[in-house]
Amino acid sequence: MSAREEQILADIVQKTNFFPMKVIWKSSYWGTSQVGAVHYLGTYHNQQAVLKIQGVKSEVSEIYMIEQFIAQNRSKIIRPPKLFITLPWNDQQGYEAQIMEYVVGKQVLESKKLQTRENIREFLKFYLEYRQNSLPSNPWLPKPSKPDAAKNTQNLFSTSQKAYPNYPFRKSEDNKLAQKTACLLSQIYKDISLEFVHGHISAYDLVYQGRDVVLFSNLFWKWKYPFYDAVFGYHWFIYELEHVKGITPDKVDEQRKIWQEGLFSLPMIAGSEGNIKLLRAAFLERAVVGLVLDSFLVDPKRPIAEYSIDSTRGEVKKFIKSLT
Repeated sequence: MSAREEQILADIVQKTNFFPMKVIWKSSYWGTSQVGAVHYLGTYHNQQAVLKIQGVKSEVSEIYMIEQFIAQNRSKIIRPPKLFITLPWNDQQGYEAQIMEYVVGKQVLESKKLQTRENIREFLKFYLEYRQNSLPSNPWLPKPSKPDAAKNTQNLFSTSQKAYPNYPFRKSEDNKLAQKTACLLSQIYKDISLEFVHGHISAYDLVYQGRDVVLFSNLFWKWKYPFYDAVFGYHWFIYELEHVKGITPDKVDEQRKIWQEGLFSLPMIAGSEGNIKLLRAAFLERAVVGLVLDSFLVDPKRPIAEYSIDSTRGEVKKFIKSLT
């Protein structure tokens, strides 16, 4: 939507009387400046509000996702953002838009900052609340066929080469590690069912609003293997440590350790050999995605960049070993 952003914004202002003040977030595609979505802070009926414009048609509308989430959510604590007005996708105009409340509280777990065990436990407390009271009894998306691990791995490599053709810290062994991981995960998940979960619970996606905790990124409700939703936040938190002043490999290792201790201590994990194995598989799945693609978001000029990918490679090897 990069070339159409001003035109789309003008159309929305005319239709809704939303008055934009500034851009607060843009979502771009891997390795490009092409914008898929944008958030504006502004006012709507004399109150602060946020406009999200989705400029590329999603497989499923985020507006629909939020409406379904609201209909089935049982939590008295966690909820999606309140929507003031929505403009569903229109092929002719080429956008979907929603004007929502402006959430002013802090992140439950602050990103780009070293965290304590206690803070991570607090984040995981809300993860457990979501698991118990926000997962729907009747998923609103049909269950798909199981993903093809080998094909997905090849797609990751293709995306990585296109987006980051010259990233300096790749190693020739990474391709073999990824293929080995795909074979191993295919075996582990052979008789395991997919689960319908919120697939994007990161430090950015749980934010206090008074006594409530608002869950964002509702475009990403999807079918995944067990504990994908548990590991997702940890996965991105580790890479964002590049922004911590003076970050060292020892500090990265310590953050990994306390996150993993917290996740393996979750009540549905601890004491269950089957779930311990599935959590290890979830760690491995995210680690290999990190090795092939996600770790390349770390600025290669930063001193911690090479260690970010080296330690991810180490995590892949560690979880392969623990699962074999």
